[in-house]
Amino acid sequence: MAAAALRLTTIAQRFTVAWRSIFSPGDFYTWLIAAGLLIAPALALYTAGWLVEPRTALPVIVLSLIFGFLLARSQYSELLCLIISAIYGTCFTLLIAALNQPGGFGEAIVQVFLRLSRWLYDAFTGGINQDDLVFTLLISGLFWFLGFNLVWHIFRIDRVWRAILPPALILITNQVYYTGPISVDLYLVVFLFLALLLLVRSALEAREWDWYISQVRVPRKVRTQVYRIGVLFATLLLAAAWLIPQRDIQERLQRFQEFMQSETLIELAELWNRLFASAEMQGPATSDYYGGDALQLGGAIRLGDQVVMLASAPPGRRYYWKSRAFDVYDAGTWKSAAEVRLTDPEAPLLVEHEAYIAGARVPVQQTFTFALNASQLIYAAPEVQSVDLATRTDLRFTPEENLVGQNMLISVIRPLRVLYRGDSYTATSLMSAATPDQLRGAGTNYPVWVRDLYSSYIPSVTERTIALANQIVGSVGAVTPYDQAVAIESWLRANIRYNELIPQPPMDRDSVDWFLFDLREGYCNYYASAMAVMLRSLGIPARLAAGFAQGTYDPDQRAYIIQERDAHTWVEVYFPGYGWIEFEPTAAQSAPQRGDDTSQNPPTAQPSPTATLTPTPLPSPTPTTQPTLPPPEGTVTPGLPTLTLTPVPSLTPSPVIVPTIPPQLPTTPSASPLGFLLPIVAAAFILLLLALIVLLALALLYWWWEWRGMRGLSPVARAYARLERYAGLLGLRLDITNTPEERRLKFIRVIPRAEPPITAITSMYILERYGRRGRSRDRTPRGRTADKAWSDARGSILGRFLRGLLPWRR
Repeated sequence: MAAAALRLTTIAQRFTVAWRSIFSPGDFYTWLIAAGLLIAPALALYTAGWLVEPRTALPVIVLSLIFGFLLARSQYSELLCLIISAIYGTCFTLLIAALNQPGGFGEAIVQVFLRLSRWLYDAFTGGINQDDLVFTLLISGLFWFLGFNLVWHIFRIDRVWRAILPPALILITNQVYYTGPISVDLYLVVFLFLALLLLVRSALEAREWDWYISQVRVPRKVRTQVYRIGVLFATLLLAAAWLIPQRDIQERLQRFQEFMQSETLIELAELWNRLFASAEMQGPATSDYYGGDALQLGGAIRLGDQVVMLASAPPGRRYYWKSRAFDVYDAGTWKSAAEVRLTDPEAPLLVEHEAYIAGARVPVQQTFTFALNASQLIYAAPEVQSVDLATRTDLRFTPEENLVGQNMLISVIRPLRVLYRGDSYTATSLMSAATPDQLRGAGTNYPVWVRDLYSSYIPSVTERTIALANQIVGSVGAVTPYDQAVAIESWLRANIRYNELIPQPPMDRDSVDWFLFDLREGYCNYYASAMAVMLRSLGIPARLAAGFAQGTYDPDQRAYIIQERDAHTWVEVYFPGYGWIEFEPTAAQSAPQRGDDTSQNPPTAQPSPTATLTPTPLPSPTPTTQPTLPPPEGTVTPGLPTLTLTPVPSLTPSPVIVPTIPPQLPTTPSASPLGFLLPIVAAAFILLLLALIVLLALALLYWWWEWRGMRGLSPVARAYARLERYAGLLGLRLDITNTPEERRLKFIRVIPRAEPPITAITSMYILERYGRRGRSRDRTPRGRTADKAWSDARGSILGRFLRGLLPWRR
């Protein structure tokens, strides 16, 4: 019994010594403060609607703080601790994510890696992949490293500001840009309170060290008393800060938001939206849809219902709220033709347009009020004539013709100052009042700048796209540019299915060709691109316009309510004397109404489908009666007001393409027989890349430990230097006053099994360093013996190190 009690006492004493060697007084409470400091930003992001899964992120945060604390208390170097933390962080993040997936654990692990590989593939190939799981993994990985950084700078090197600032930046950015109804102020208050307690703790630690050096005795409860004073001080400071007038703070936040709305960050925001955007997210939201200088035809989109802005304008018209125009198309990408950036610091902006035919356009005034947090785009009905703001305009001046001055071909108008929620401005636009007969009679006497800029030659357009355009207009005898534009517009509305959840276009194909002949479904970007490209192939000037559809009219507010899902692109066609006229090829939008146009009455002429041009439809019965234009398929935007007019007969009816055999379109594109190989190939590529990175890292580590600074040393001296370098892996601290024999004894006490090679290396080093010099010391058998002894000693040292790598086994 006495022996058992003695063993228990010895074990308890060892445990107490080990515990005190890791934990200092106050570490537990400091660790809890650090945990709250990191959990607060994570919960703030989750409350703001970011795709952060708490079941994954919170366990990752807690584990990062635990492992980070153990590594901070270890004797490992900072680089080695960072590598260990990265390995553990990756493994635990993937493991916890897999545990939260439905199904068995093995299947969940496979699904996590497959979804991650698909995301990486889409990210590097320009695709759109908004997988919620991947975003959660990345956020969890970020918080793992934030947790490691937090406890490392608190418990290892006592640099508290380096610990506080990274999570503070995340929290403040979320606080500034969050636009949802739920308050997130509580998380900021909690974070500031805990940060102040950390500052108090850091000051106390520094003071206690000074007391220890000066051998000053202090009361035992001084730490508790200081913390109580710190809590009171933090509470009073936060209360005072809450009552301070916020005018200067709001001005600084506005300057910060203006920085965040810079063009470089807008491009980064487009990349973010391509990979992480979510309809549920109400984080850094702006009104800048189609805000970049290029529009890439991509894969699936996902738009929400949040209100973007209100537009007050006279009802009874069909409106488009235009933000910019794209003029040049090639290989699935639209770009602007703007050459000049004109800054006008004095309001209003006045736009010089070409001379229109009398009565062709009428001025219409609109007032816009933003409902989202910030915008750096001006919206207005086409064509904008004036804006009551200081602006920065990207444009192209048209050359002078026939002694007529230059005109402004506007690409995009931006406010000189960022527009925030609640800000308003008024714009006046010259809207078209031309009738279909007037547009038919406009002719083709295009200005030189129109013919040059909107040339019929587009390098990436395929022959069958051009042939399809000719077949559509030829089948109904469309002669004038207006009739040809209406024919292609109607064909697209009747033959292409609206779908926002489409795959990424192939990289080796023109996106318009793929859309027309293979996919046969898509959303507005594809509809508008197809119509503009086909019209250009016929020699008709056309371009892509972007912005918003008119939205839903609210009689109570006397304004159109424009939501995120109203983001839209359409086609503008140029008519001499009338300017740019809007066309609507997208099936999900309401059919266009053009005054006395009889385009709703189907013509007698119908196209004969040609297998080599139009996509081959599945057989269906041929109607015996004259078919009418089928209603648009897809999700129709609700609430779009339609102006009902009494059709006035015209001499030449507008052609409408109605196929004799309506195609039966599949809901999803046909999959390739080898499509299942893509995730496998992507996963294999990722594993190969990771293996290569690991090999390069190991090679670097080998050089760093084995050969760095060893040039010019003999094999014996090199083996002895390596032995001293590896002492750190065993936790040894070799004093410069120790003799080689004393150092040998230290090694042997820690790792007895390596006594023979360590003794051999030490003996040869003493003989070479202090004995008589031999000849050709680099080529003697002694050098080969030293290399062999070092190989044996290194194996024993690394084995001992790896066995004690886990912090709790040290």
